[in-house]
Amino acid sequence: MSYYADLFMDSKRQTTVPRTHERYLSIIKHSILPVFGDSPIRELKVSNVEKWRNDLLKRFTAKTVKEYQIVLRGIFQKALHDEEIGKNPIDALDSLKVKKPHVVPFMPYEVKLILDTAQGWFKNYLALGFMTGMRVGEIVALKWENVNLKKREIYVCASRIEGVEGTTKTQSSIRYIPIIDTLVPFLEAQKKLSGDKEYVFVNQYGEVFYDYKTIGANQWKSILKECKLDHRRMYEMRHTCATNLLMSGQYSVNEIASILGHTTPQMLFERYTRNISAERKPFNKTIDIYGVAGMAL
Repeated sequence: MSYYADLFMDSKRQTTVPRTHERYLSIIKHSILPVFGDSPIRELKVSNVEKWRNDLLKRFTAKTVKEYQIVLRGIFQKALHDEEIGKNPIDALDSLKVKKPHVVPFMPYEVKLILDTAQGWFKNYLALGFMTGMRVGEIVALKWENVNLKKREIYVCASRIEGVEGTTKTQSSIRYIPIIDTLVPFLEAQKKLSGDKEYVFVNQYGEVFYDYKTIGANQWKSILKECKLDHRRMYEMRHTCATNLLMSGQYSVNEIASILGHTTPQMLFERYTRNISAERKPFNKTIDIYGVAGMAL
């Protein structure tokens, strides 16, 4: 197993971003090799793999276990290509049902309350999140060189998670985001606070944040408590932006998908259909889509 685990990691070194590679390495080191490392890969059966998965499901969510399973499948696939095994045991397992996260966007009055209550750099951080729909990892990785106040646009090309900075989540996530009028004062205020620092947002020591989780555990949790709002993920800033852009009826679905970094509008339709303004209007029963009114006998 160890031999093919190494082969798998070597093959992924050039095809995955650094943080994903580190994640795979951690999964192998802590959850795969301790169980299967001493066993010849040809001797592992479906029942062995199923027990491994069931044990993980007692500790982690189905979404997390599915990620672990992807890594193990990749290792077995290397052995399959070598004809060391005749089939991939993972393929025999039932698919895990992963629950989609429940989207709970903030209402406009809640956003206003939060921005009225927040202070300093965190106020500007929140404004950026609510008004651009950027992912939280993208916000902490944002550098001033990628903020163009003259052209009124932000170039999103990086993300920062668990201390590792790399490219964005997907290729389509590399994008330009327009800076709306109401966001300009917040960015100007932040520029005065951060001065000549490389990153838009820095910690109390003037250094880039390790990742967004520190902000989520401290400032974000505190602001919701101070505003007496139910706890929601900081990621809901992105969903709030998407929802309100859709409800405004001022932008096409393709435009909004581009701002959010989606390749196609499919994700918008899957998550936000109920918030698209056209979907919320009463169905017009009088429209004659074919121009055949009065033609019936």
